[in-house]
Amino acid sequence: MKRLFFAVLLLTMGYGATAQIDFGPRVNFTSTNLSLSENLANIEEGDAEFGYQLGAFLRIQVPVIGIYLQPEVLLSKQSSSVNINSQKADLTFNQIDVPVMIGFKLGPVRLNAGPSFRFLSGADLVVPGNPTEDVKEYYKDATVGYQAGVGIDIWKFVFDLKYEGSLSDINEELTNLSPVEVDQRVSQIVFGVGFKLF
Repeated sequence: MKRLFFAVLLLTMGYGATAQIDFGPRVNFTSTNLSLSENLANIEEGDAEFGYQLGAFLRIQVPVIGIYLQPEVLLSKQSSSVNINSQKADLTFNQIDVPVMIGFKLGPVRLNAGPSFRFLSGADLVVPGNPTEDVKEYYKDATVGYQAGVGIDIWKFVFDLKYEGSLSDINEELTNLSPVEVDQRVSQIVFGVGFKLF
């Protein structure tokens, strides 16, 4: 039994020693859309809006099975819009995004997918002609989505293009309180650039 334990320990240490680890800063540009399960009489879906994410990534290449694990921690500012009474209103979300991608290489191209965890820190609604309204209480503090996409590495630069979707609605069930009282889901296109420090 002791021999088996030490054999597993040595094998694990060997994998750790040969695993390739990349780490560095990352910036993402997003195009975010807020979709509603239905258009209400006075509220309709708006156009996609641009946002950004700043943070860091870590990529651990598992040498034996040829896959990699890439978690990221990102400070995000994302915007979307809705039309309230035929007037455009902007929703802004400040949050921490933690996507955890699992992928593999197909030639020079990387293919990856995985869950994306969102932790909301703030949400504002801006209707022209009205003061900015804090609407964080109407949205869930933590939600889970998914990402899938492709990427390529050129020298020390890391490029990724991903699609992100929601696995559940992001609004709290506060009947007659939410400014948009309907199932809301966020989807976005993410283009990211990272740089390998090591």
